[in-house]
Amino acid sequence: MAILAAVDGDEEPDRAVTVGEDLAAAYDDELVVVHVLSQEEFERRDEVRRGERYTVEDGQHDAEATARTVVKASTDRPGPVVTRGRVGDVVEELLSEAERVDAKYLVVGGRKRTPVGKALFGSTTQSVLLSSDVPVVAVMDE
Repeated sequence: MAILAAVDGDEEPDRAVTVGEDLAAAYDDELVVVHVLSQEEFERRDEVRRGERYTVEDGQHDAEATARTVVKASTDRPGPVVTRGRVGDVVEELLSEAERVDAKYLVVGGRKRTPVGKALFGSTTQSVLLSSDVPVVAVMDE
């Protein structure tokens, strides 16, 4: 089993990584950190490359590089961390990755938003909470 921590595209320290690390240590499980490049961002990057295709493999590589950067910015504790990059619908990819790694917990970040903000813009965290078959730990920004 593994602890799966999802990080967004901000290449800054992320509490989901440190909480995931704590859970992995407590349960003696592997920590897997994943970043999903959304389909919209993937298509935008493909359009920016004039004449050269931006492949799914390119997107996965870039997403994994983002996950690695976030891990380095988030912790300096020793211990193995596996990083993964995915491309597609963020919620679907997170849930699929949780299944692939047989996640004991899925750790996601959240932002404090007003009810109106949630209704207007949707919430990846909320969708994951409602759709996940594994326990979800939502880590709110301070």
